[in-house]
Amino acid sequence: MKLFAVFLVLAAWQDLRSRSLGKGFLLLFGLAGGALCLIEGRTWYLTAGSVSAGILLLLASRLTGGGIGEGDGWFFVVAGLFLKPEETYFLLFSGLFIGSVFGLCMAVFMMGKGGGFRKMRIPFLPFLLPAGLWMCA
Repeated sequence: MKLFAVFLVLAAWQDLRSRSLGKGFLLLFGLAGGALCLIEGRTWYLTAGSVSAGILLLLASRLTGGGIGEGDGWFFVVAGLFLKPEETYFLLFSGLFIGSVFGLCMAVFMMGKGGGFRKMRIPFLPFLLPAGLWMCA
């Protein structure tokens, strides 16, 4: 779980800083997660359940024309190699909840200032930190 915590923190930092995740970064942690699956002897269907959140996000990214970042989907594919399915979906839904509250607050703030907020892009992965680090504790 400590390796996943490192992956989560580095991914959140990259997403916040550049709004993207490096392919080499994802590949490196993907290989580490795959090795962990093999070492633990996880079944293919348990692993498929874990990475399904990422696959669904990648599909949503394609359907929305990039409205959901492709990097978020790839993050969850790799995260699924470290986590059980229920942990992966807990992380996803926790991040969606926290990010939604933040987005709503930002929208209200921006409306109060008279500014537009419809085109704002908010990085998603930093909102995973509270739940992800709590899971790793």
